[in-house]
Order: sequence, then C-alpha cells, then structure tokens
Amino acid sequence: MPISASVTVSRGVPARTAPGTGLDFGATATLPADAFATSGALALFTVTGITPAEGVPETATNGGVPYFIYVTVTSLANRPSAAPGVVGIAGSPDGRAAALTVPPPTGLPSCTATAKPERMRRGESYATCLLALADPGQKLQQVIYWADTSGADAFDYKTSPVVWRNPAAVAPSGSPAPTS
Repeated sequence: MPISASVTVSRGVPARTAPGTGLDFGATATLPADAFATSGALALFTVTGITPAEGVPETATNGGVPYFIYVTVTSLANRPSAAPGVVGIAGSPDGRAAALTVPPPTGLPSCTATAKPERMRRGESYATCLLALADPGQKLQQVIYWADTSGADAFDYKTSPVVWRNPAAVAPSGSPAPTS
C-alpha cells in the first residue's frame, strides 16, 4: 500500500465532493481546506489506505487497537495561503462513525506525522500519517471525512461522510458499502 499519492491538479476549480460519496483508496476528494470554514477554500485529499499498526507504544493507544491512516493533502490556493489540515479525517469501523484519530507518536518508522507546511500554493502537497484507535473488537477498514460546521445539508459530512475504502473488502453484513 502506498503511503503517499502523486496528485495532479487540473485547471479550474474542481467541484466539491458531495457528502455521502464513496471512494476507493487512492481516489481524491475535493473538500474544505479548513473543516471549520466550509465556505472557504477547497483542497484535495487523497487517502491511500488504512492498515493495522505495529510498534505503537501502549501509552499512545489509550486501550484502543491502533491503525495507521495514510493521506496526501494538496492545496488548490492560487496564492500562498495557509496549508490545508487533516481535521475531519478519521478511521471508521462502518463508514459512518469516527474512531479517535490523532497524530502518531514520534519515532514510528512506518507512520510519520509530517507537519503541514505553514503556507502552500496550488499543486503543492504533503503526505502524512494519522493514528486511529479502534475500540477492542472493532476493525477499522474505512476512512471518513466527517466535518459539519455549517448546519446546511450540502456541507453535512458528519451525517453523511465521504468514505474511502478498499474496493476488495467485503462490507460487514447489514452494512452496505457506501456508493458514489
């Protein structure tokens, strides 16, 4: 599984990815660059996968089962501006509920939290890794974007998240895989 993606930015402003969209790992979604400013700038988010984590100290797991999430963030800003963040990206057992997702502890060779640049411009990207913690007995096989800061249905990613998943994974019984 790749831990970063090479993202090409086309001309113009891409359409924002609608709430409830289902994507395969490696696909790119156009989402708010700042999860707390849905009417602001957009950015591209490419989740390349989620995998069970190894080597995470128990002090960092808080009793949860650790997973690594790999995401590449690409700016769409025409001028240097604040870099997009990864707030709103989380591991998920079912494509709806968010697992606790935090920056990983330092010193993990297979999951490095890259500090976002202070400023970025159109086409510039950074790849990072997040640590998601599943409740005991849960498996995190999906990654969601689940922000809702406006209350408007067109921005309600909390009720209807964008979901990235492995196309080869079988949906748990009773939980159909999200569709685009």
